[in-house]
Amino acid sequence: MKRFVLIFLLATLTGCSTVQIPNYIKSDRPYMRKISADYDEIVQAVKVVLFDQGWKVAGEVNPSVYEFRQGEDQSKDILIFTVAKPYPKVLYSTYTHINVCIRAIADGAEVEIRYEALTPGPIKMSSLRNDGLANHLLDKIEQAVESK
Repeated sequence: MKRFVLIFLLATLTGCSTVQIPNYIKSDRPYMRKISADYDEIVQAVKVVLFDQGWKVAGEVNPSVYEFRQGEDQSKDILIFTVAKPYPKVLYSTYTHINVCIRAIADGAEVEIRYEALTPGPIKMSSLRNDGLANHLLDKIEQAVESK
């Protein structure tokens, strides 16, 4: 009987759930790198690297929709959202997604990666840091731009 109750509780607690994850990640602790090259080549390199690394683009907007910078021309800037990736664990799943903000500067672009990992549940946990992933993506973007 105890075994049945234990199995029933585990089956009930590990059921499927739908998680609403907002696309936008605030620019609190971004990873940033300035890249000197043609702006359009940088944008294309970012999209190619995201695809190659398994990140699906969910959409693109101008960052001024979410954040306004006084005195700056944001007309060419792009904010790219990715689809959240689930990472299943034994009793829960963690969902990760990134935003890539590309800001035009005089000699190229400033590429900013924002990372978020969410673990839903009674106590929602969130992490905004993944140094390895962000630096890996930024390195790949630089390599893709340099190879053109």
